[in-house]
Amino acid sequence: MDTFDETYRKALQRLNEYLEANKMRKTAERQEVLCAICHLGGIFTQVQLADFMEREAQFCVSRSTLFHTLDTLVAARVLLRHALGRAASYELLSASVPRAYLVCHTCGEIRRMERPELIKYLGTVKARLFTVHQPILYLHGECKKCLLRARKAKRTGLSNTKT
Repeated sequence: MDTFDETYRKALQRLNEYLEANKMRKTAERQEVLCAICHLGGIFTQVQLADFMEREAQFCVSRSTLFHTLDTLVAARVLLRHALGRAASYELLSASVPRAYLVCHTCGEIRRMERPELIKYLGTVKARLFTVHQPILYLHGECKKCLLRARKAKRTGLSNTKT
């Protein structure tokens, strides 16, 4: 597993290559947003990133700058955008490896699934007349917390109707 410094260095290099190729400026704001993303780790929303930067970072950026920077990082293939719920979620794209996710339709939580046999299978998927760059699988359902909450509400509702 990469250390923070190594992860940040690789992501910054990928971003800088994209910026140079597209004749875009290298700004301190973009670097600070990327640094905060590397500190956050995992899957996050724009709101979570903004909150983290307000609390932890010594560098504040506007929500508009944050939004545009996230778009740039997705275009540079530094971030992966999960547009599955009410708000887009993002994840640092450290390598072009197969990924599988569990998506809860009730609370909107997205969790990465760690099943070696599934990840291995996704890595072998090929399509005719199509080159797969990032094999991703989303499994939709309900998380354990939401299922337990629904069962409890159902039991509570049934006990209230009997009295």
